[in-house]
This record gives sequence, structure tokens and C-alpha cells, in this order.
Amino acid sequence: MKLSKLALGLGLALAMGATANAQEDAAKFPEKNVVIIVPYSPGGGSDNVSRAMAHFLAQEWGKSVVVENKPGADGLIATNETIRAKPDGYTLLVSIPAIAMLKHTNKSLKVDPLTQLTPVSMMATGPTAIVVKGKTDIKTVADYKRHCAIDANNCSWASGEPFTLMVGTGLMSSLGLSDKVTNVRYGGTSAAVGDVIGGHVTSLVTGTSSVLAAHKSGDLRILAVSADKRLAELPDVPTYAEAGLSDAKFTNNWYGIFAPAGTPEAIKKKIADGFHKAANAPEVLKVLKPLLLSPVGSSPEEFSKQLAEDQKIIDASAASVFAEKTN
Repeated sequence: MKLSKLALGLGLALAMGATANAQEDAAKFPEKNVVIIVPYSPGGGSDNVSRAMAHFLAQEWGKSVVVENKPGADGLIATNETIRAKPDGYTLLVSIPAIAMLKHTNKSLKVDPLTQLTPVSMMATGPTAIVVKGKTDIKTVADYKRHCAIDANNCSWASGEPFTLMVGTGLMSSLGLSDKVTNVRYGGTSAAVGDVIGGHVTSLVTGTSSVLAAHKSGDLRILAVSADKRLAELPDVPTYAEAGLSDAKFTNNWYGIFAPAGTPEAIKKKIADGFHKAANAPEVLKVLKPLLLSPVGSSPEEFSKQLAEDQKIIDASAASVFAEKTN
């Protein structure tokens, strides 16, 4: 009995000591430069958001916050490097919903990002859109549905990365067109945009910011967006709900921060608090607005909850969505 009490006491003392050390480390964090790894090339949404927030955090924390672009292998190069990093908060990963799809899109995956990484903060969210070429009689989602129902052989929709494939599959199902239209899969958005403008593909599902300029020039027409309310930049474009797509699930993109599993909770909270401040800083909002992104700056708990909800939707539909290979 005495030995048991002694062991219990030692265990509690060690736990209290570890907690105290973690709190002390968090209070001093950061004591050196922080690296944010972006799994995509410079100039994209993830890169722009990360750099804007990194600049703010460097001023907030008094240490350099360095953004490193490490594209390739569907984000696995950056993901693997972050997984291998010391779980101390000094190496962070930026990711989008595609991180929750890796186990479905890469059957030979030897890592599990969702257990070997831990969610820290969702930085921002952005709407998706369904678009057609500018010079067409298709003016609305209803027109699109009618067109595809009448002439299914000449109706197709394009998708880029796995996330937009998932979104588009849901939209086509909501329209009752799943078995009527052909999906054309691309490795990226640029080629898909060109083929829609050229009339080779009927429509495209993608992030709204990537087609905003083409919509304004008249080369493309945005039929609907996934925002909760009409966007100030697109007041004449209805939301998915207004266009009859209210039952479509998992339609918004997000940009999130992850850390290696095992990163102390106190340090995760310190980092998340920094991103919350950054997401609402005027200089960061100036970057987010042209990209049609909404600031979030969530806590680790809030981000974890959202990620779990997204994962349920992804897992439930993955078998049908990712059945075929990308072109």
C-alpha cells in the first residue's frame, strides 16, 4: 500500500512537473525562428495567406516566421517533413481539406497525417464556385441542369485537385446529374479553365478566387458560389442555397495550420492565439479580401472538431468520388 501511494505520488509529481515545464515553454515561445511549410508553389492561395499571417506573427512574436514552399507529391513532401520535425511548435504545416483525403487518393501512403499531425488553427475559409464559359446560353444553375438533362452526351464538368472533385461530385448529385454528366479530371486549375473557355468542357468546379478575374472579363460565368450570403464582389451571383444546391455538403475550402503530433497543448494554444490575432489584423484582411477569403483564427479544439466533421463526409463518399484515376 505504501509503495502504491509512493508511486502515485511520484507519478503526480512528474505530471505536475511536465505541465509546469510545458507552461513555461509556452510562455517563452517563440525563442527562435518559426518555420511554416507550404506544400504548394509560391503565389497560390495557401502561400499568400501564409505569408500575410507570417509577417504579422513576426512582429507579434518578435522572431522571424519563415514561409518555405515545398511542393510535390500531392503535398506529401511538406507533410512528411513536418511529421518528422520536433514537436515543439517551431515547424508548422499549412494544409487544405486535401490532407483529409490523402488516405483515399494515395493507397500506398505510409504515413497517417491525421494522427501524426495535430490541428492548431484554421486560418481562413473560402467559397467554391461552379462556372461555365462566358459566351453560352447557360446563365443559371437551372439552365445548366436543363442543358445537361437534354444533351447529356455533350455535358461535362471539370475538377482539379481532390478537394474540388469532392465538391463537384456533391453538386452534381444535388442536381440529379451524377449519372448524366462526365467528370474530366485535371492536375490543376489553369488547364481546366482554358478548356472551359475553349468549350471543350461544359463547366468547372473550383475555388471562387481562381476564376474571379475571368468572370469579370467575361471569359467565364460564375453560376453560383458556396458562401452563406452573396459576395460583395459578386452581388449578382447567387449562393449554392439560392441556386437550389442547399443539400450539397462540404463545399468550402479552408486553410489550416498543423503541428507534429505531441506538440504541447500550451504551445498549440499560444500559436493559435497568434493566428487568431493575425486573421483579424487589418494588414492581413487586405490580403484575404481580394482572394474572397474569410478570416477564422480558430482554436485547436474548434479546428479539430471541424476536421472530424469533414473527415466523416469524406470517408462516406470517398469510394465513389475517387474511384477513377485523375487525367
